[in-house]
Amino acid sequence: MEKAYLKQAFDYIEDHLCEEIDLVDIARSGFVSLMQLYREFYRVSGHSVKDYIRKRRISSACLQIKTSGLSITEIALDNGFDSLPSFSKVFRKIIGMTPMEYRRSPVYFTFPPVSLTVPLASGHVKVLSQRNLCGITGIYTSATDHIEHQAICALQPAILYARHLGEHFRIFGITHLNNAHAAPTSYSLFIQTNAPEFWRSALVQAGYHSIIPGELAGGEFALLSVPWDSGIYSAWNELYSRWLATSMFALSGEHCYEEFLIGNSGNVKELRLSLPLVKKQSSYLISISVLKEQRYIMSCAAGAGAEEQASMQLLEWIRHAGGEPPGVVLIQIGNDEYRCGATFPPTACSPPAGGGLSIEQLAGGLHAVMDTESHGDYGRLVEVMSRWLREESPFVQCGEPFALYTVNASYTESGMQICIPVTEASC
Repeated sequence: MEKAYLKQAFDYIEDHLCEEIDLVDIARSGFVSLMQLYREFYRVSGHSVKDYIRKRRISSACLQIKTSGLSITEIALDNGFDSLPSFSKVFRKIIGMTPMEYRRSPVYFTFPPVSLTVPLASGHVKVLSQRNLCGITGIYTSATDHIEHQAICALQPAILYARHLGEHFRIFGITHLNNAHAAPTSYSLFIQTNAPEFWRSALVQAGYHSIIPGELAGGEFALLSVPWDSGIYSAWNELYSRWLATSMFALSGEHCYEEFLIGNSGNVKELRLSLPLVKKQSSYLISISVLKEQRYIMSCAAGAGAEEQASMQLLEWIRHAGGEPPGVVLIQIGNDEYRCGATFPPTACSPPAGGGLSIEQLAGGLHAVMDTESHGDYGRLVEVMSRWLREESPFVQCGEPFALYTVNASYTESGMQICIPVTEASC
């Protein structure tokens, strides 16, 4: 049902992109209220309805600017804008240049329509903005399972007493992303309160340590409420692995939060899981560039754990060869295969045969290139570029996609380019 009415909303926009669009008519197309349309449209696309329409229109106009002989005024009117000045203002805001500058540039802009071919994110997930919270933090340590239960149970007397006094407070568990799917041995708690000394004493008595004043940063969050006695790890899997992967958002930072929703009796009744979010890149600038030929030492692995296996093989070879950390790492991902490579130093010895390593020459030439900071979005961005090449581009793909990661001495990523070999399309 959810997928049906949202698909109707997106289809309505595409069918009327060149006309004046009343948001009420979009809602009616899916038989939902305007408020429900606003909420669900943003949750799925990461954009307000009006912002989405503007970017789709600009994307359509960009294709005409590059491929047609129409004037800029004609293109503006063809794409639902009522005047050239209004079109130029929106165009410059989104693209960063005037329409005429774009026509002369080697850069291509695309904002593809949302595809609902993947299962929609859970209808129970809400995306909301929250303000900064001030309070106090402490760490609870235990070597046994279900540490979040132990941590909150240790505070139960203080919670009951604070409820009795009518004290207002909120309690959050703070989990590092790497521990969201595994049982941790320490658990950080944040308490929003106007009575920090009371809670400082309570945390000490409950066995917490490293107790200091703290702040929980605000922003946008994906929220999923689950019963207190349900499986927390399976709920995190629903929110992080399924919902986030199919949404138009990315995780902001390295931590996620669990708010303990406490009833009037002082007992926890629900957990509200929270992921801090930022919008994924969804307006794409693609440049056509000539890359020079380069030799790489490549590591390849397949099956479960392929990424970790290939990466470790490459790192071991670099350490054994005594070389400096590479400034650029090449990544290719197939259906069941992961390949990573580093520039091969001229003085390095060739790797032994049969060890999962090889020397390969990356052919130079014309490439479609997208600069992005979305390091975890390789597959989605490759699909965006491939779609652009198939449907909107004067170029055709002639090789396999790959990513070039810029890394520092500690192998921390500082930038990424998605690259696809292309040739000019024949007339």
